[in-house]
Amino acid sequence: MWRPCGPESWAWLVLALGLAAGYTDTEDFLSDLDKPVPTSDVQGVLGKKASLPCDIQPLHSDDAVVMVLWFKESDGEPLYSYDIRGRSYNQPKLWSSPLVFGNRAYFRGGATPAVLMVDNVMAADAGVYRCRVDFKNSPTRNLKVNFTVIIPPNRPTIYDAKRRDRTKLVEPYNEGSNVLLICEVEGGRPRPRVTWYLENVVIDDSYDHRDDGLTVNTLTFPNVGRQHLNARLVCQASNTNLATPETKVLILDINLKPISVSILTKEKQVSADKRYEVECKTTGSRPEATVTWWKNNRQLKRMAKNFSENNETLSVLSLVPGVDDDGKYLTCRAENKHIPDSAVEDKWRLNVHYVPIVDLKMGSNLNPDEIKEGDDVYFECTVKANPKTHRLVWFHDNSEMFHNEAAGVILSAQSLVLQSVTRAAAGDYTCMAANSEGKGTSNPVSLLVRYAPVCAERRDNELFGALKHETVSLHCSVDANPALVSFHWTFNNSGEQTEIPPRLYSSHGHTSTLNYTPTTDMEYGTLACYGENAVGQQKVPCLFQLVAAGRPFHLQNCTVANQSLDSLYVECVENFDGGLPQTFLMELLELPSLTVRYNVSTNRTPPYFEVRGLPPGVSYRIDLYAVNAKGRSDVSTIETVTLKGQAKFTGESNSLGMSPVLASIAAMSALLAAAVCGVLAVLYKRHANRHRHLPAKHAPLSEAMYAERSAQCSTPVKAEVRPAPDPDPGDDADPDIIPNLYERRPVSNGYMSLQRPASGSKPREPGEDARSEPEGGGYYADFRKKDYRIPLTSSYHSLNRVNKGVNACSPSGGVTSSLTAHRLRPEVVTTSHRVQESCI
Repeated sequence: MWRPCGPESWAWLVLALGLAAGYTDTEDFLSDLDKPVPTSDVQGVLGKKASLPCDIQPLHSDDAVVMVLWFKESDGEPLYSYDIRGRSYNQPKLWSSPLVFGNRAYFRGGATPAVLMVDNVMAADAGVYRCRVDFKNSPTRNLKVNFTVIIPPNRPTIYDAKRRDRTKLVEPYNEGSNVLLICEVEGGRPRPRVTWYLENVVIDDSYDHRDDGLTVNTLTFPNVGRQHLNARLVCQASNTNLATPETKVLILDINLKPISVSILTKEKQVSADKRYEVECKTTGSRPEATVTWWKNNRQLKRMAKNFSENNETLSVLSLVPGVDDDGKYLTCRAENKHIPDSAVEDKWRLNVHYVPIVDLKMGSNLNPDEIKEGDDVYFECTVKANPKTHRLVWFHDNSEMFHNEAAGVILSAQSLVLQSVTRAAAGDYTCMAANSEGKGTSNPVSLLVRYAPVCAERRDNELFGALKHETVSLHCSVDANPALVSFHWTFNNSGEQTEIPPRLYSSHGHTSTLNYTPTTDMEYGTLACYGENAVGQQKVPCLFQLVAAGRPFHLQNCTVANQSLDSLYVECVENFDGGLPQTFLMELLELPSLTVRYNVSTNRTPPYFEVRGLPPGVSYRIDLYAVNAKGRSDVSTIETVTLKGQAKFTGESNSLGMSPVLASIAAMSALLAAAVCGVLAVLYKRHANRHRHLPAKHAPLSEAMYAERSAQCSTPVKAEVRPAPDPDPGDDADPDIIPNLYERRPVSNGYMSLQRPASGSKPREPGEDARSEPEGGGYYADFRKKDYRIPLTSSYHSLNRVNKGVNACSPSGGVTSSLTAHRLRPEVVTTSHRVQESCI
């Protein structure tokens, strides 16, 4: 292979070429080299492939290329040769200067036009190249190629306004904000164009070439919105079409505002103090919206639960509306915390139904502490309710009030007027309003009515019995407001009224106590008690009728309240006690013999008697008495009472047949029983004879109360003593019945003395009247020294009780008189050592 080296070689080469081209004259060949050569511009990209064109097509078909030489004008030596002399067209001889292209160059002669391919173009490859083509017959052809090497720019870098590399910083933009981005590109020859694209659309192609070698394009992208989410912002730098532009992509991440918010459960009305689940839904926020609940301007915390999915958030509020929430707005607010002023709201005006709230007040111009009888009073009832009330009711001490102008009670819309109030109007007042939610009651307002004293208990017909020189304590209780009361007492006998000295009575609060001691008959009469307070003096006094003590009045309304096979239960109403403590007696007289079978006494008030263990089928008459130290009352009789059960059998035996064996057993049993009874009878009679002449023991307490009045009293008293037993022991038919041999006497220690008559006294026969006894002597004249004492207690009894059953009758057969007497009489104080009975 021929390789030119040195000037001599080039001279020889030129000569050889001239000869081969058919030039015969060296001067013609050299002159051809000076002819103008066509020039073409070619660009190549640094590091890429480049094609340097050279037209080697002969002008005539009979001509052919024999050699192609490439030169660089800055260097006169060939740098590449394509030689097909003496070779096949498809097997040319190639040579490339190792100092220029080396193995980077390759000539393609078969291309149209033929091109010199250069791989991995370098910046030094730039320049003007000349392609010389030698033909067999035609003259040599020279072509010039102005080869420019383009150096691509570096990859762009995107910064934000704070010079932060946005391609590395992951920070979303807020919806509606402006995007400011700076794209910088370094290097490039020629200087590149820097362009901003949104997806494939150019949005900014303005750029600046700085002296520091940077090309800068600043993008201002206003008001990014929902449509720009995940959109690509591309910064592209390019200085040739021969290479792919350098780009940097920024994907927009955007915080989105909520689009909508809606309260899903808006009830027309809700009830107070009931729980409701209220739902609110919001959409469109990125990231998920923050949902808050507000009642007017107050946030409701820790009362809701939120659930998010696919840019939707559901919030469930647990709401318990109160009365004060009526008319308030419940607001569901959704906002993106990353975007200022991104909140959207939905409001619901609460219509809260509730039980009426009622407030009661007395009239504003009234002084509650200065209301007295005769004044007018009014109340105002304020009602707050939703829905409206359909009823308003007034109450006085829990009793409903009604409109009654005649009684001075006037009800208007929401007020109550009481005209000319009395003390009965005092008490607590309330008003009650009702609607569909329920009933509401107001606070109680107490009405205090000031009034002059009045008697706490009316005792106009009550009798108080006292003995002469006996001190009686009379208690006068009044009702008054104000409670500061002063008292004075008066005495009236036969129309003459005198003042009681204050030293005889004492006062404490509402009560005054008078200790009064009558000494003569003229000191029995009417005692009157007057009270006085700041309102005035008592107009009607409290009266006490003081009478001389005497026998008690007979019992009233005695009836058999309960009756069984073997028991009786009798109730009565007590009467005036004669001014002395009284007890109550009941006798059961078997009919028809009128034999006293049972004696029962009691001091209970009202009196009741109970007897058990009575034989069935027996009829009785019941006599009842009241007894005090002055004697026994008239008898009250329940005529015939027959106990339930089968009466005694008196008929013949039945004709039922009995077996001989049973008959024998029954006969033996009867004989044995008769023998035992005979033995017991003999023993009992011996025992009775042994104790016949011993002093008699005292009777039970129930029997001791059946004392006869003293023989000095002329008042007839029913006999209470059974016939005396026959001295013969064999005649003692009923030794279990114990005669009533006791009489009660008061003694100085406040107990009642029960004394037994002398054993030698002759008992009365059955039915014998006590009046047949001699004056001052006989059976009741003598008393033994031993006393059986019963406490004297004060008891006053009402005589106006309603009859409960059979009316008890007096011995004369007439209906008992009704004389009212009240209880709570003070205890009778006796100062004498022994109270002597008198006949009244």
